[in-house]
Amino acid sequence: MSYARTILLIGCLCLLAACGKTKPAPVDARDLDPFADGALCAWHIGDPDAGRELFERPVLAGTGGCTTCHSLEPNVKLVGPTLYGVAATAATRHEDITASNYLYLSIMAPNQFVVDGFPAGVMPDGYATELSEEEVTNLVTFLMTQNPIE
Repeated sequence: MSYARTILLIGCLCLLAACGKTKPAPVDARDLDPFADGALCAWHIGDPDAGRELFERPVLAGTGGCTTCHSLEPNVKLVGPTLYGVAATAATRHEDITASNYLYLSIMAPNQFVVDGFPAGVMPDGYATELSEEEVTNLVTFLMTQNPIE
């Protein structure tokens, strides 16, 4: 990620934090997501095994890990929505944003896209500053392997 994009991301996250529980202004995916130009997709360059290891950590970036709030089983809702089949689901969320970009942004700016039936402000927003770009890419890569078994 370029230095300018990193600074922009940090600035956006600081503004989001300063807003408290109010709904943040929309963030343009092209400003945050290094894969938004379509040249690369996160799930083509990451390590899904490393992403699974991150997903399964009980503590991630100083807060609860993914499994604290998300299940990979169908119809199992914890604090957040199940991530069973999330690659297929993410592909349907926004027509202008690819599945991997949607997942990336959901980690980096978690209040940008809030799933219906779940409150905003619950998912920790520190992953953007606490995880490395490689870790986020690996996590997205792992999540992109989560397609429903038919």
